[in-house]
Formats: sequence, structure tokens, C-alpha cells
Amino acid sequence: MAHIILTGCTGTAGSAILAQCISSSKVARVSVLSRRPVKQAEGNDKVTVHVHNDFGSYPDSLLDQLKGAVGCIWALGISTSQVKPETITYDYALAAAKAFASLSPTFNFVYISGDGATRNPSKCTPLFGCVKGEAEVSLLALRSDNPGLRVWNVRPAYIDETQNPLRDGSDIVLKKVMDRAVPLLRTVWPSGVTPTGPLAGLLESCALDTSSKEDVKARIQGTGVTIEEGGTLGVLLANTGIRRLAGL
Repeated sequence: MAHIILTGCTGTAGSAILAQCISSSKVARVSVLSRRPVKQAEGNDKVTVHVHNDFGSYPDSLLDQLKGAVGCIWALGISTSQVKPETITYDYALAAAKAFASLSPTFNFVYISGDGATRNPSKCTPLFGCVKGEAEVSLLALRSDNPGLRVWNVRPAYIDETQNPLRDGSDIVLKKVMDRAVPLLRTVWPSGVTPTGPLAGLLESCALDTSSKEDVKARIQGTGVTIEEGGTLGVLLANTGIRRLAGL
């Protein structure tokens, strides 16, 4: 069983990924990096929460505790209207990938990007799409100097958390609204909705995958999947690919 690193565990996707890893027989140890304690992890012996305030820097004392981890699922993020190139979306992800690349001989960095991210922006492209696309390219470029690093850029569309067992229920009004609205969204736009459970399971499998680049390509190639050129394994999963691989 494996050791995996998680970030963003108080968010929509992150809390579902934490639930998945806690219940998974494939994961023996979960290291959560968070600025504050994570309520969902309390009392679980499998999970260690490292309270970490500077996601742009990783001291040796912390890396020593993360040694042996085979992957990181980077779910740390903010509202698309707040995206700034110099903060969480770009710099923090790059700093983490660089720091974690040598924790194991093969290390999977799974970056949750988003539907709408693009590497060829136009004047009309929202800032969110530009910054996420830049982050994807820069993460892939790290492979040339880090032979054990494998990069998975994942672009989910609307993430449906209504069936997430660790869902934050503090905002009761919002919860009731979403419980009514999301089933309608699933009906009118099924291809644009990704439930947190299947998404979390797929992300876990990406983070734990140690098979060869050729084997990964043979197993997952198809609609919505791009195997990146050059270096070690690099994968782009569009929302159609996420849904296909998750069996949706």
C-alpha cells in the first residue's frame, strides 16, 4: 500500500479525494498539507495533517516526513474570479512539484486544472483559463530536469459534490439549493457534470500509477485523453476523458 500527499482537503474536490483515500485499500498513509487543521481527518490514524503556511516553500524537515510518497493530488485552489498568476494557481503548484519530484523514484503530480483552461489563449480567454494553461505547460516542463516526475493535468467541468460523504454542510441554505439544482443540471448537461466520488477514484488511481508510459498510453488512450510528447509520462485529461475513464 502507498503513501499519498493531498492539498485542498477542505474544498469541494479535495474533501472527496480525502474520503476516497481514507476508504481505499490501496493507500496506507495520507499526508495532508493545510494551513489549518482539517476536521474531516480528525481521529483517523491513516491521515497526518501537516499545518503548513507557506505553499511556496518546503523545508527539509517537512520533506523528510513526506519521503516515500508516490504521488500528490493538487486540489488547492480558489474561486476562478480570484485567480492570480503569482499565487495558488501557478506558483504554489510549481513549487510543490519541484519539491516533491524526488520523494520517490517515480512520482505522480496530479494537478486539478479545469474545463476552460487553454494553452493557446485569445484576447477573450478568461484569466482563469490562461493561468491554468500556463501552469499545465510549466509543470510538464519540469519533467526534463526531474526524470522521475510524471505529470497529470486534469480538467474537470462542474464538480458535483451532492453525494460527497465529507461534504461541508455548514451552509444549510446553499446545500438545499444545490441538492435541488444539481439533479436538473445532470439531466440537461450530463457530459458537463462530474460527481466527486468517481472523480476522486480516478485521481487516486493516477497518483498511484507506477506503470510504464507505454502501458499507461495503451490503457487510457481514447476520447478526452492526450499523452504529452517528450520526457517522462505527461497526460492531459479533458472532462470527456475523465468521465470515460471513471465509467460515467
